[in-house]
Amino acid sequence: MKILLTGGSGYLGSILTRKLLVNGHYVRILDNFLFGKDSLKDIQSNKKLELVEGDIRDLSIVGKSLKGIDSVIHLASIVGTQSAELDPKASMEVNFMATRNIAELCKIYKIKQFIFASTCSVYGAQPDQLIAENSEVNPLDSYGLSKFQSERAILQAYDYPTILRLGTLFGASHRMRFDLAINLFIAQAMNKEKLTVFGGDQWRPFLHVDDAAEAFSFAVENKMEGTYNVIWKNLTINQMAKNVKKIIPSEINISKNIVDKRDYRVTGKKLEYFGYKAKKDITFATKEFKLKILEDVKNYKQDKYSNYKSFFNSKTIQRKVYTQGPIFKK
Repeated sequence: MKILLTGGSGYLGSILTRKLLVNGHYVRILDNFLFGKDSLKDIQSNKKLELVEGDIRDLSIVGKSLKGIDSVIHLASIVGTQSAELDPKASMEVNFMATRNIAELCKIYKIKQFIFASTCSVYGAQPDQLIAENSEVNPLDSYGLSKFQSERAILQAYDYPTILRLGTLFGASHRMRFDLAINLFIAQAMNKEKLTVFGGDQWRPFLHVDDAAEAFSFAVENKMEGTYNVIWKNLTINQMAKNVKKIIPSEINISKNIVDKRDYRVTGKKLEYFGYKAKKDITFATKEFKLKILEDVKNYKQDKYSNYKSFFNSKTIQRKVYTQGPIFKK
């Protein structure tokens, strides 16, 4: 199968690319390569891999990229609340408008399958119930709202799409991130720093990034349709920090200042019914991090390991992404 993968060099995409190639698919990546191409350097010579550099807001390049394609997996977006809030207009263009346009083009080009990476953040704050795919949504920020609006646009534009609502990701990747809760806590613990928890009683569904990639691969191979929550386990922020502490002895600092008000628990039983099961836990992530940090990462606090810091501090990235160019000041 010939697959167009947007955002294929990113935290999730760089893992998914390899899985698709291993399964024998031809993969065309459409990406603006904000963080370079190092995450793909060991597979760039693969004859079944094609790299197209471009912006998903450019209808011309999207149209060209769709030629000869059977399936589209759309990952590319401005990820995370903080990054999205830096320029809400650009975030809406990338996360919602571009997604809507891609879905409409997929219908015009008669693409057989459209798979969209959404987020469980669309549920917002609903801690008193276990949330299923047919539960009400309640996005609390522009990121969650843009993803839910994209879902609705896709359902209107494309017949029988696949929408995967992902839990909060963690784990090692070829394009490493330490701006994710579990990743940050593991890095802090390994560096003998305090684990700072804001609030702590908020619930989150977590998912290892490799299991997330496996979910997309599963959807491709099984020709899935519909909307699915994809998670490993629901934990409070406190529980998650304590799990890390059990593996790497460390001190937890509790701050009553709740920066992020999202608070929700979800069920992933619907996708599990079809045979998918997330398997990788925090213990697994800690073991792989020990190798990753010791071998590859000299300083986990560098801007390149954080989407928000990169977007805020890099004028090059701002010129590529944000509507008004480099408008932010330290």
